[in-house]
Parts: sequence; structure tokens; C-alpha cells
Amino acid sequence: MESQRDSNLRLPLTWGIEQKESFRKYLMQNAHVDFIYKGVDYHVDVQEAMIFNQGIAAVANLINKSFKGTNMLVDIGNGTMNVMNINEKTAILESCFTEKYGTYQCVIRAREMLQRKFGSLPTDAQIEKYLRSMNADIGEKYKAVIQETARQYVAEIFRRLREHEYDPDLMRLWVIGGGGCLVKNFGVYDADRVIFIEDLRANAKGYERMARRTLEKRRAKDEQQ
Repeated sequence: MESQRDSNLRLPLTWGIEQKESFRKYLMQNAHVDFIYKGVDYHVDVQEAMIFNQGIAAVANLINKSFKGTNMLVDIGNGTMNVMNINEKTAILESCFTEKYGTYQCVIRAREMLQRKFGSLPTDAQIEKYLRSMNADIGEKYKAVIQETARQYVAEIFRRLREHEYDPDLMRLWVIGGGGCLVKNFGVYDADRVIFIEDLRANAKGYERMARRTLEKRRAKDEQQ
């Protein structure tokens, strides 16, 4: 199978601002890529690399109709937590910050607590399943420890957000990324002022929309010339 396509990859918010051009050059090192995915041979010619920041891409289609007033957007991934303020539908780039405080930090902490308390522990897959769904085939004593660990982890997320001027009485919080389920399951918050975007493909869909929009604008400009 052969194709020509753009590369749409993401960078954490602050890294994207600082490293956008160098990352683009890195991606364009190889104009042709061959790989096998699920038994299918792919031969890809890379024509262009479009760089979009994660987080903002997931809500790009919601900003104009839903982001009134002051909002904070937090994207909690496996390794990092990325935050941006959006005021009156405008992203405040200087407010962005990235912390290495992703969901895997919670898994590691739960594993350590279980090992310390019981000397044995479930697999990471079992821990992660309970964190996502609060339902796993493990004993109640293990669930209790994981649950308390997750509550402390989420409390720490809110503490870090407050350090960056999060005020639940003054702004709405939008939560995206895989870590959103931890906040939803184990957090203490006002459900009317915290909105969860639970589509795990939200960023990917946003990248596609933004890439298409860029290409459409470029095409329209070329047609006018």
C-alpha cells in the first residue's frame, strides 16, 4: 500500500511553543517511510509536517460556542499534565505549563503503597483497570488502597492547578486525556463547573480538523491568486 500524506503530530503545550520549528525539521528528516502495521505494508511519502499542540486541538470546535468567560483546560496524559487558560474564547499562550505528572505517576504510587502494605500486588493492568472503571477482579483490600492513592493523586492535581491560579468559583475547568477518568472517579469538584471530554480520540480528531482547515485556507488563497 502506497500513500502520500502529511504528518500531524502533537507536542505538549509549552514544548510546542518553544520547539515547534525544530520538531518540524526533525520530522522532515525522512521524506519516505516504510513500515508494517497489522500485517499491512505501508510506503509513505512525507510531503509536509503540521504541528499542533495537544489539548487545544481537542476543543478547537467547541471554543466559539462553549468557552465563554474564563476557562482552564487541562490535558492529563500518561506522562504529562498540560494546562492552558482560555479567556473569552482566546487561548492565553503565556499561561501554558506542562508538568511531568501523568496518570502513570498514580499507577506507580499505588503499586508502591500496595507492596508496602501487603507485600504482594496486582498487575499494572489490574491497577489501571480499577482506576479507569472502579471495577477490577481484585480483593477489596487492594481496591481500598488504590482508591485512597487515587484520591490523593487527584487532590494533588487540583493543588497544582490552584498554584497556577485555578479558582473553581471564577472559571470552568475542562478535563481531557486519559487521566480525566481519575479526576471524574476520585476527585472532589463541582460537577456544574468541571466538564469532561471523554472521547480519547478528541485530540486526534482535532488535529485532522485543523489540518483540513489549514489546507482549505491554503487552497482558497491559491485560487484567488
